Amino acid sequence: MLGNERMAMERLKEELISLTHRAGAQKTGFAAAHPVREESVDRFNSWLSEGKHGGMAYMKNYPDIRQNPRLLLNGINPEEPCTLMVCAFSYYHTERQTPDAARIAMYAHGSDYHEVLRQRLQPVLAHLDSLGIKGRICIDSAPLRERYWAVEAGIGFIGRNGQLIVDGVGSYVFLATVIFNAHVSPDEPCRRSCLGCRRCLTACPGQAIGADGDIDARRCVSYLTIEHRGDLPDTLAMPDGTSRPIAGILGNRVYGCDECQRVCPHNRRPLPTRIAEFHLRPSLRTLSHADILNMTQPTFSTLFRHSPVKRTRLAGLIRNARPTPTALDPII
Repeated sequence: MLGNERMAMERLKEELISLTHRAGAQKTGFAAAHPVREESVDRFNSWLSEGKHGGMAYMKNYPDIRQNPRLLLNGINPEEPCTLMVCAFSYYHTERQTPDAARIAMYAHGSDYHEVLRQRLQPVLAHLDSLGIKGRICIDSAPLRERYWAVEAGIGFIGRNGQLIVDGVGSYVFLATVIFNAHVSPDEPCRRSCLGCRRCLTACPGQAIGADGDIDARRCVSYLTIEHRGDLPDTLAMPDGTSRPIAGILGNRVYGCDECQRVCPHNRRPLPTRIAEFHLRPSLRTLSHADILNMTQPTFSTLFRHSPVKRTRLAGLIRNARPTPTALDPII
């Protein structure tokens, strides 16, 4: 590579990092777009074949794109360079719901991250466009192996609970990826691994986390309260052959679950978010099961406007609030 080309490449990288920092990202890394490693593809396919994705049939869609992210960028040819820029945005904050509130996972305390981060990353696309570079923002919607590419870009490593863990930040993070047809120097992949303390396995209410790190969505509270369609089961079958009532598994939770993150040693001192939209909405602080069970559609639409909770719709939220809640550990 010629000296001028290398200087331009490094300048572009510095400019993009600066723009993502202004957008609120805690860490940004780069990886050259290439096919996903075969062992990772095989593990994902095995997870699907065992039915651990539950009712998320969309996980089977677009296997070619999941294996080759270059296909996300329309119109580029195989000879063109292609880079993935992965950004980690903390959503951790110190506001808390009251202990008897209908518990909502922290990622959904504020505004919808899809909307917030897409808007904040528009200057990145504008800058790339000004240089004649085609780019695309992917935020948990395109068939992209986001955590895989976060590891490849040196952002962090994947814990046993399936969460991406970022050094000095923790796992309370959103990931956003920008794929573009230009070359910048890739960062070293993160080759760290989980501490192996097994705290997440023990804390998981539905025992959904396997010893090998595979997550069985069918026993995961986040899946059951957000992605699952139809009525909730009365009981869940545990790995040891016993069954547990769904009320005891949900506790006070009505949307998502933070237990595996709450007990993780890497989250002892999580880095707070720099984005105000991710803080707790005051209306959620004391929201009760009774409030949800008596909620009307207009109230739901107003309360959860631009919120991730709208994904489950009012009917889903009422469904989740019906089981008799049981006490949970104190909210920290």
